[in-house]
Amino acid sequence: MKPSKVFLNSTLLGLVLFWRQFCLASPVFELWNATSLIEIKQGSELSNKMGAYRMGGYELSNGAPLQFKNWYTPTFTDTRLTYMTQVHSKVGVIWGFSTGENAQKYTVDPSIKLGLVFRHELDKTSTLSLRGTTILAGRLRESACTANYGDIGGVQQVNCRMAASPMQPSQTLQYLYNEKPYNYNTLWLQYTKNF
Repeated sequence: MKPSKVFLNSTLLGLVLFWRQFCLASPVFELWNATSLIEIKQGSELSNKMGAYRMGGYELSNGAPLQFKNWYTPTFTDTRLTYMTQVHSKVGVIWGFSTGENAQKYTVDPSIKLGLVFRHELDKTSTLSLRGTTILAGRLRESACTANYGDIGGVQQVNCRMAASPMQPSQTLQYLYNEKPYNYNTLWLQYTKNF
C-alpha cells in the first residue's frame, strides 16, 4: 500500500474514533437524542392578518388602480420550528424559533419560543400535564406611505391601507399595526384518561 493511502486511511480512522469517543458519548449528543420536533408551521396569525390585505386596493386621483398585493406579499412566509428536549422522566424543555417575515410595508420580527412541560402519572391509566410557553420578539410592525394630496394637502405620511379614506392622513397613522404575537404567553393543563 502506498504511504499516502496509509496516511489517508489512518487519518479517516482517527476522525471516526474521535467522533465516536467525544461526540457520540458527549452530553450534547445525549440531549440531542432526547429532543423531538413537536411543531413545524408556516405562517402565523400575524402573517394571515396582513395577508388579508393583499386583495385590497384603491384608485389614485388620476384614476390609475393601486393594488396592495405588492406591498403586502412577503418574500418569505414566517416559519416556526419548535422542539422539546426531555431533561427528566417528568420534565421537558420546549424551545424553538421563527424566521420572521418581510414585505414592502410590514415586518414580522423573528422570534424565540421557550417553555416547560411537566407530566405526572396519576395512576396506570391517567396523566396530568402542565405546559407553559412564551414567545420572545416576533412583533408585527407596519410602515407608513408617503402620499401626495396635491394642492389640498401636499405631501404627507399616511397609513397605506387608509390613504383613500375620508380621514385626515395624520389620523390614519394611529391604525398602523404594531402588535405582539398572538398567544405569546400560554398555559395548558391537560388531563388524559386511557381506557
